Amino acid sequence: MSFTNLKELIERAEQEKSTISELMIKTEVQQKGCSRETIIEKMAEQFIVMEEAVRRGTKSPVMSRTGLTGGDGNRLYQYAQNGNSFVNAKTLKVAANALAVSEVNAAMGRIVATPTAGSAGILPAVLVHALDSGKFTRKQIVQSIFTASALGLVVANKASISGAAGGCQAEIGSATAMAAGTLVELAGGTPMQVGNAVGIALKNSLGLVCDPVAGLVEIPCIIRNGLHAITAQAAADMALAGIASVIPPDEVIHVMHEVGQQMPESLRETGKGGLAGTPTGQKLKKQILNGKTSGSGPAKYQSAYEIIGPVMVGPSSSHTAGAVRIGNIARQLLNENPIYVKFSLMGSFAETYQGHGTDLALLAGVLGLSTMDDGIPNAKKIAEENGLQYEFTKRVLGSYHPNTVLVELTGDARTVKVLASSLGGGKVEVQEFDEYPFKFSGERPTLVIRHSDQKGVIAELSDILYQKGINIARMANERSKINGAAITVCEIDNIIEDTFLSLLKREIPIIDEIVLVQTK
Repeated sequence: MSFTNLKELIERAEQEKSTISELMIKTEVQQKGCSRETIIEKMAEQFIVMEEAVRRGTKSPVMSRTGLTGGDGNRLYQYAQNGNSFVNAKTLKVAANALAVSEVNAAMGRIVATPTAGSAGILPAVLVHALDSGKFTRKQIVQSIFTASALGLVVANKASISGAAGGCQAEIGSATAMAAGTLVELAGGTPMQVGNAVGIALKNSLGLVCDPVAGLVEIPCIIRNGLHAITAQAAADMALAGIASVIPPDEVIHVMHEVGQQMPESLRETGKGGLAGTPTGQKLKKQILNGKTSGSGPAKYQSAYEIIGPVMVGPSSSHTAGAVRIGNIARQLLNENPIYVKFSLMGSFAETYQGHGTDLALLAGVLGLSTMDDGIPNAKKIAEENGLQYEFTKRVLGSYHPNTVLVELTGDARTVKVLASSLGGGKVEVQEFDEYPFKFSGERPTLVIRHSDQKGVIAELSDILYQKGINIARMANERSKINGAAITVCEIDNIIEDTFLSLLKREIPIIDEIVLVQTK
């Protein structure tokens, strides 16, 4: 499955008399080369993280690091208990669930991007609510998450799941559509009804702007998660009742992309327009940045875990998880302990990096931390303890995704330059390495090889990989000049050992250095 067209996905499910979740599982098994049990077990682990975030934020107040927001998940959960609400108390609890997850995210707690951190409350909210209803088993809930990932893959490939690229409709809207479709399949609805739920949910999120106050994933993000969790349930019920989306869901997704392209930059995660631009929004921004508040073509998405994941420390999948991965790639390419780093940020990264914790995330990645490491909030302290000096600047880097950064990382022996973009949902793409134009994500094991430009090197490298049973997913080569310095980047499907790198260097003597890169 390519997961680029919802109509084709629905038709295939109908032809095979299958569910969308089952198609996703089969595709994942084929891509990863793992057993069905292993694939499902990993998703079960993701759901545990989702549920833990819901329970944490509903059972007790969780405050954001800035002190600007917090406790509303617990507050609404308690209010729903008294039975005096206008909205059915059980339904109101789904909103409380979503607020809870979003508050854990704002507190830099552990959540699962679904498909992003800014929209991470919606899917867990409705699934934990479904589990608590007693109508569905945990096994059924876990399998249904594969439906959400399949739907999210179509949106990501056909449009965007990045607020910086398409506004909040790309994040909250996508998550609402994913949750609505998932609930329909969970309740026994047909693939066509799943598609209708996606269309109904998404077309009522069109035009939703991304206007985070002070650049934080707090206002209005947290409340939007709560309200749209209820919207997802309503859209699911409409589809199950037989209501159709008159505009086909694929066309709705296409329109979402068009609307996002037409949206002004000020309304795409820059923290300049919308609610962020109000007098109160600007006042809060000054307070926070002055430290006066309390508290400490679209990317090719293929895997279920590019949509349901990564498991990460909040608050933003693009600005935190993606930034950690970019920093981590730079560290691996340096191939030694760093002593100095300069981060040059552009676009949304430049405008909101302090509020989103992008500075902490980039530093954490350079220090070798992963997206789920609890040390991310303390990255500056860890950098000081490790003797790592750093600076942040803003500059225009070219016609790249708004969340782009140039990392200039220095060790005792050398400096590397990595220009990379965070595309949404934690997915990243290197644009340039040491000013050579390369594109790779680090999601697959990636060999980065420095060598001399000589006839037959690529053929020899390919032959050795073939003999060792290693499949090449993508390969690129750039050189400074004929017979000069060159770099080859080779993405592979296999997990390899460090001993294999030594073997390659021994059998191809003109290799100067070989580094294995993979994001954590």
